[in-house]
Amino acid sequence: MVRPQEEGAGPVHGILFSTVGSPRPSPHGTTHEPTGLDLAMKLHYLKVAYIFSAETAGEIDVTSVKEGMFVLFEQISWTTGRFRRHLSGRPYIKCNDCGARFVEAHCDFTVEEWLSEPDRSDDELLVFHKPVGPELAFSPLIYVQMTRFKCGGLSLGLSWAHVLGDPFSLSYTINQWAQTFVGDKIHIPIPSNRLTPNAGPDPIKPGLDREELGFVKRVDPVGDLWVLPNNKKMATFSFKLTVAQISPFFLAKPSAENEGDRVPVFEALCAIIWKCVGKVRENSELVTTITVMRKNPNGEKPRSVNNDQTISSAQVGYPVADADLWELVRSIREATDVRSEIEEIGESDDGVLDLVVYGARLTFVDLSKAGFYGVKLKGNPPESVYFGIQGVGDDGAVVVLPTAVAEERVMTVTLPEEEVERVKSELKKYGLFSMENGCH
Repeated sequence: MVRPQEEGAGPVHGILFSTVGSPRPSPHGTTHEPTGLDLAMKLHYLKVAYIFSAETAGEIDVTSVKEGMFVLFEQISWTTGRFRRHLSGRPYIKCNDCGARFVEAHCDFTVEEWLSEPDRSDDELLVFHKPVGPELAFSPLIYVQMTRFKCGGLSLGLSWAHVLGDPFSLSYTINQWAQTFVGDKIHIPIPSNRLTPNAGPDPIKPGLDREELGFVKRVDPVGDLWVLPNNKKMATFSFKLTVAQISPFFLAKPSAENEGDRVPVFEALCAIIWKCVGKVRENSELVTTITVMRKNPNGEKPRSVNNDQTISSAQVGYPVADADLWELVRSIREATDVRSEIEEIGESDDGVLDLVVYGARLTFVDLSKAGFYGVKLKGNPPESVYFGIQGVGDDGAVVVLPTAVAEERVMTVTLPEEEVERVKSELKKYGLFSMENGCH
């Protein structure tokens, strides 16, 4: 879809640009050094939009939103810097306080009208996005879009370079911003061993012998325009479902060793969609390995802004299309943590390799603990939250997002366009997808 602000027409229009950053300058020469895991994520971007009702957000204006951003970015000033490269080519952030790009927009619909549309793909219009590059010194790492609906409701959308932090860091950051509206003081600690005055590059490390691992792939060099080059045309669709819809497929316990009568919702959804994709994909060997991303239960305390999510690899030795769902669930539960391997390959050649993680293998992202609905204005949570990933590799990705209703989930599926209709057909056989609960 062509963004309407580029066309000058459409339901979201009246685009105005400005900049917001920290009110306090960083010490001269301060830099932020990304880790190998950070750099492995540099071709991926996270997009989120929070939609608030007119009753909740009617009195919130641009000034108050920016004032909260000033407080926020004073805590995480490195996120408003710009990338440079060491002599070795390794990227780093120069903390020069250039700021995040702030976008003001207007929408011709009320919040109620906007949310009544079954096609949620239009939520993309609430998040202004541009990739990093081709001029690193002038590319913001964060775009903030404030959209005012006709009724007075408000959307706050962010495009966030994944090199800064994972989805849980993004959610945590917006939760901290919301705290400023009730006058709370916030403190976001600096990630360990990242921010140093006049930092230099790490010693150059030899490249890995492996060109790629099963859960990360090397792509041809992209230079200073950090956009993932796909070999296939990708398409995204979303659908909403309830926990009750998946329960019938996991009611019977196959053995006494099973860990309970009720399979966790995320594992159940992964198993079903994994099998559906396995039935559709001609080369079934490409579906025997998947990647699973979740919140790290043992992450830094207190929370900081970084890439701290768990990344695990699950593999089976049989055709997924014919697999028992319980067996797939078991393999997901036994997935192996591969963060250290990704860190290693991200560090190889001093961090200059260009990699894909989301979609290197079919990737499942569990956002049940991201706390998106913990963002409250005037004590009220958002009416709806949209979340998307920009830069998904050819194997595809599935995001499982909670809604405001505890027993509901929104599935956002990105796959090669040629597979989408057939996967939808397989999902219909499980009663999980229909035109009533799905959108293109």
